[in-house]
Amino acid sequence: MIRTIIFDLGGVLVDFHPVEGMKKLGFSEEAVESFKKNIFSGLWEKCDEKPLEDYAIRKLFKEAVPGFEKEVDLLWDNITAVTGVYDYSCAWIKELKERGYQIYILSNFGQRAFEVNSQLYTFLGDVDGKVISYEVKMIKPDAGIYHYLSEKYHLNPKEAVFIDDRKVNVDGARACGFQGIVFDNYEQARKELEYMMQRE
Repeated sequence: MIRTIIFDLGGVLVDFHPVEGMKKLGFSEEAVESFKKNIFSGLWEKCDEKPLEDYAIRKLFKEAVPGFEKEVDLLWDNITAVTGVYDYSCAWIKELKERGYQIYILSNFGQRAFEVNSQLYTFLGDVDGKVISYEVKMIKPDAGIYHYLSEKYHLNPKEAVFIDDRKVNVDGARACGFQGIVFDNYEQARKELEYMMQRE
């Protein structure tokens, strides 16, 4: 029986759109391409693994995109420009809670990015708990972060479904005993989840 549903944030409940955000901030095409290649292609995710001071992240980013130091500060000072909540997210969470399911969040996120952006994620007030990568110094798909979630909230993985937009992360959860859904879009994921619930 499914009792628990665990959601990733980015790409599932939350839209992550760095290119769109940078363009709204007035970045040149050259700056956008440099950030895409040197920051949003791996460095951004590396900052999810452990807490980093604000100045340390700015320094890392500025070293990665020499010549665009002002753009780094502009982006970091307006970090909410790269994210937003999908229209369906709040209602989906509330509906599942009203149906009696436990809801948790398991997401890779850097400290300041989460602290600032999460103020937009009003659905977090409806969830039963969350594990964010920087807090535990582990990132998906490391097995440790799934075990940490289970132990912290006394979850039975066999009774839980993990939903993530990256197959590697869902595979990591499955290897730890969870059921999983690879999120492609809301309609697809909702249909798969409902099927799994009805199958019990």
